[in-house]
Amino acid sequence: MDIGRIAHGGVYIYRGELDFMARTILDSPHMETGGNLFGYWTPSGDAVIMYVLGPGRKSVCRFTSFIQDADYLQLHADRLFEEYHLSHIGVWHSHHGLGLSHPSGGDVQSIQEGMLADGLSRCILAIGICDRAGASVNAFSFVCTGEGVKMNLVPWNVVQGDGSVRSRYDAAYRDSVIMPQVKEAVYHGLNMIPVQQMPPENGVTFDTGFWLNNKENRLQLKRIVSYIQSKYSDVKLLKVDDMTIEIRFDIPRRSSWRIVFDKDFPSRAPYVVRYEAGETTSWSLGALGKNGTPHWLSSFSEMGQSVINSLKYLSI
Repeated sequence: MDIGRIAHGGVYIYRGELDFMARTILDSPHMETGGNLFGYWTPSGDAVIMYVLGPGRKSVCRFTSFIQDADYLQLHADRLFEEYHLSHIGVWHSHHGLGLSHPSGGDVQSIQEGMLADGLSRCILAIGICDRAGASVNAFSFVCTGEGVKMNLVPWNVVQGDGSVRSRYDAAYRDSVIMPQVKEAVYHGLNMIPVQQMPPENGVTFDTGFWLNNKENRLQLKRIVSYIQSKYSDVKLLKVDDMTIEIRFDIPRRSSWRIVFDKDFPSRAPYVVRYEAGETTSWSLGALGKNGTPHWLSSFSEMGQSVINSLKYLSI
């Protein structure tokens, strides 16, 4: 990984998505608001934001803080990943009370701790403010290096118009997507570079032959996630790198867990990692319940139930 290129990589966004943030900020001129950024990373380290999510109905908006509605985020994160292969690549919020056009010390610490805890190499944070003249939104790129997590202010690379995801997704889920009430975005300064097009969209999909390119396989993964969500809250589905998918969740007051589908999947079974009382333990899901004999059903039509059965064997 070329850290230098990633640290200075561009942040691409459609004007419609940038307007969505500005309109949401103008909706809430006295209280902080925010949401989440979905897209993908190019091989050269550019962030491509394809969809901006705003606050959910249960979000907490205060004068100097914003807390996203976790259920709203999880619902749309799952759908955007399943249907468009979009990953959760960043967050955004406004700073009305603080009057800062850049991240606060608490913002920086929160991003750094979250990246290290989740094993993420990069993240985008957008900070917005507004006054009588309009809204302003700045982009900041965070990258994990050997010296820690570094932050850079980066200009928006703005493609005019709306992206294809917004219209299709909002039409399909109009009953659950919350839209800003302000109809027109008005800006007070914008650090941007006009560009003609997004980087090639092959970044939205996985490599040719990758198992999640198949809709049925994505449904099987969703079946596993749904099972875990029925038992535990705050379940995260993450694309850790180009070849690794992880499901992460906590058993309250006991342990943290990861289910890992690595580069050798499906030839090799996924495995489970448990972090408990300072100790790390892992199991291959192909061997559980088989008297220690490695066994893995690589047929995707049976993958979901096979993994669920193994989780039940572990009392998860």
